[in-house]
Amino acid sequence: MFTHFTKKIILFALIVFAFAACQEVMTDIDPPSVNNTNPPIDSTDDVVRRVLIEEFTGVQCVNCPQGAQLIENLINTHGERLIAVSIHAGFFANPLSQSQFDLSTDEGGQLDALIGPVQAYPSAAINRNSFGTGNKIHFSPSWAGFVDEELALPPELDIQITNSFNENNGELTSNIAVNFLETLTGDLSLSVMVTENNIVDAQLDTSGLIEDYTHKHVLRTMLTNVAGNPIAAQATGTSLEENFTFNIPAAWNVDNCSVVAFVHRTAPDLEVLQVSEKKLF
Repeated sequence: MFTHFTKKIILFALIVFAFAACQEVMTDIDPPSVNNTNPPIDSTDDVVRRVLIEEFTGVQCVNCPQGAQLIENLINTHGERLIAVSIHAGFFANPLSQSQFDLSTDEGGQLDALIGPVQAYPSAAINRNSFGTGNKIHFSPSWAGFVDEELALPPELDIQITNSFNENNGELTSNIAVNFLETLTGDLSLSVMVTENNIVDAQLDTSGLIEDYTHKHVLRTMLTNVAGNPIAAQATGTSLEENFTFNIPAAWNVDNCSVVAFVHRTAPDLEVLQVSEKKLF
């Protein structure tokens, strides 16, 4: 005979299984908390492991605001050691009739195909690591544990970004310096993205339409190939530099734009070894 407690456990398991089969996956997100167990990096001498979380989202995804809130909670906990990019891709990224902007990009769709495909929302790649699951895209309940797992690893290289922006013609010049702390082997690639933070526009959630939702860490473009530009693995103590130029469209708020650069294994592995982020100013 089942006890009342046993019945509740069975019922909970059935509910979880049912939600996993849906196209969108909704999870309960705790309220944001500021812990800052990993404080901001104050100098280039402080080389730490940073983690990239690539969130796949869209303005028509009603559960995605919960995933976005979870990412902000994780950033509050880990500080600058966690770098987020929100990729608007797939059906849910199609603009609403109330949308002022189209936040989807060609690169976003290609990243969906490269890392995914995304099969449910909210979902994200954490350093593009499969963590033994066979997939690089993970549902939100696993994000915190996978981020902790990646942050516990020692850094194998460091990335320094130096940006120069010409306000007269809108030209961005970004210098990416990669410093090897360990001797690495195998094929490596460098990927460079431009993101824009705090874009206020329409978004659906479980309660309906939010006309003034704040979209964070939005992927705007890539300065490299979507799969990254090949770089040569080098010995401990050596370094390399790459320079990129791009004209920022007038519709973007340059005060909220950042360059995100990361070194990763070449496809099909794609595992991210280090990531860095720097605002244009």
